[in-house]
Amino acid sequence: MKKIFQTLLSLSLVSGILAPALPAHASMQEAPQVKSKTAILIDQKTGNVLYNKKDSKKMYPASITKIVTAILAIESGKMDEMVTVSRDATLTDGTRVYLSEGEQLPLRKLVEGMMVNSGNDAAVAIAEYLAGDIPSFADQMNEFAKKAGAVHTHFVTPNGLYDPEHYTTAEDMAKITQVAMKNKEFQRIVSIKNLPWHVKGWDTTLVNHHRLLWDYPGVTGVKNGYVSQAKHTLVTSVSRNGMDFIAVVLKAPSSKAAYRDTISLFEYGFTHFQRQKLSKGTKIEDSTGKEHALKKDLEFTLPMGEHYTKKVFSNGDLRVQDGNGKELATVKLFHPSPKKATSRMASSTAQKVKEITPLQLTTRTAVFFYSLFLLLVSCMVIVRMRKKKRKAQRMKRLSKNYTYVK
Repeated sequence: MKKIFQTLLSLSLVSGILAPALPAHASMQEAPQVKSKTAILIDQKTGNVLYNKKDSKKMYPASITKIVTAILAIESGKMDEMVTVSRDATLTDGTRVYLSEGEQLPLRKLVEGMMVNSGNDAAVAIAEYLAGDIPSFADQMNEFAKKAGAVHTHFVTPNGLYDPEHYTTAEDMAKITQVAMKNKEFQRIVSIKNLPWHVKGWDTTLVNHHRLLWDYPGVTGVKNGYVSQAKHTLVTSVSRNGMDFIAVVLKAPSSKAAYRDTISLFEYGFTHFQRQKLSKGTKIEDSTGKEHALKKDLEFTLPMGEHYTKKVFSNGDLRVQDGNGKELATVKLFHPSPKKATSRMASSTAQKVKEITPLQLTTRTAVFFYSLFLLLVSCMVIVRMRKKKRKAQRMKRLSKNYTYVK
């Protein structure tokens, strides 16, 4: 009876969320109507953006900030180490897991409590343990975000409590989550539905705040959030029928609206998109007609039935584009041969050297001086001939005069 009741309850929740979310016509030919201020849907595997609504607008993330805190803790390699809870951590505002000052817990347990029950106190304890203080940990968060490609994000707190300088965008949170979801331990933690919780201040079972873990088939995580300035924020991952999506909705007017928007985005993705693949070894011609084989699989996401184009650039990049010229994927197909360039440069240099070789300079100089020599000799011959002529004329005149006198 208990299992039957749980099944009926789950079905009722699904119908309660789904019914208002989907349009009357099942085909969903148009993009979903999203009530959240900003939103994005990406293919988790390829990173291709399938839907966006003001996805680059600066927003306040609230507790989805904890996605970054969690992945930093996991990647620290200290998950089995014991953390001593500080007084500052126990005094943190908002949702808590009721830690006690001086209490010691494994870092892994703090991360689980933070993600399942959105424990703000756990987030502070994690940050203090890993970096010594909140500002230093915020620096680590910002460095992680930068490496993930989140260029319009700045974190100040490890838990997302409001600060005017603590902001992100839907696009950035999708990129951050895409990176985090590549980690198996992160995947495990964000998919926990129920977590036994036994600490000094609280003995209970924590229930994950992300309702879609129960209410939408295939959901694998990750985090919801709320502060009055940010309203309702939600990051969700789903995997079904060979497709994997990440949806981010920010500043939804209510938690129900955030869930509805997310489901609408997922339905839109599953209904209208498919992943394409160029397999490793596929032969692709460059502009000269020479064939190059792909060194690894190249996947990208397109609307169903839409064609793509391939273009090979002189630097060896293969770029796949959709019908509108939007880039879907890029991979290095080949590296331009340096020999050809070197050969051309050597040939050009040789020509220049050939023009100014020392031998040529000597020959030209010899020709010049030889010509000059001939000119001088010719001048001398002419001058000498003229002198002889004048002398002969003078002798002739003298000869005549001498005869007359006699």
